[in-house]
Amino acid sequence: MAIMASDKGGKDFKKVPPGAHFAICNMVVDCGLQEGFGGKPQHKVYLRWEVPDERVSYEKDGREVEGPCSVGSMYTLSLSEKANLRKVLENWRGRSFTPQELQGFDITQVLGKCCQIMVTHSEDGKYANVTGVMGISKDQKARAQNAQPENKPLAYSIEDHNGATFNALPNWLQEKIENRLKEPTEPPPSSGNTSRNDDFDDDIPF
Repeated sequence: MAIMASDKGGKDFKKVPPGAHFAICNMVVDCGLQEGFGGKPQHKVYLRWEVPDERVSYEKDGREVEGPCSVGSMYTLSLSEKANLRKVLENWRGRSFTPQELQGFDITQVLGKCCQIMVTHSEDGKYANVTGVMGISKDQKARAQNAQPENKPLAYSIEDHNGATFNALPNWLQEKIENRLKEPTEPPPSSGNTSRNDDFDDDIPF
């Protein structure tokens, strides 16, 4: 699965403004079993998007650089009928999953793919939240054909642990993964690295 950027200085970075934005997915992170609603263990995955039209300046390796604002969201790693991740992916692709795809869909296929995200801010203004994901509009198709993420797309999977990728994650995400709930024999993620379906129509992004 994928990865994420780090806030090393603890400063308050510019948040993606509320509203609809053209976005590119640049990170998918397998977070393993986390405590979910009502304390129930749930397998979680983190998706992050960069928003090229919203810019932010920050320090990297001792110099000031500019890049796109980013925003992410945590989902239960499930394609069940009521799962939020399934709704997000189906809205994004503009098509429902087939029964075959529901048996196992590699969500790393979304890396580098364009979409529109709806962002809202918490009442206290501290957090930007992704409250909707949808496919690109007709007016955005030409832009999406050539759009590339400015940050290298990253995927991290607990099952296929890669130390370099893990170390590239922000501290809060590393800690979340390290402190995940454990099982006597931890099962592999329920959807990554299973089956890949490539014979889609051109208008379906993944």
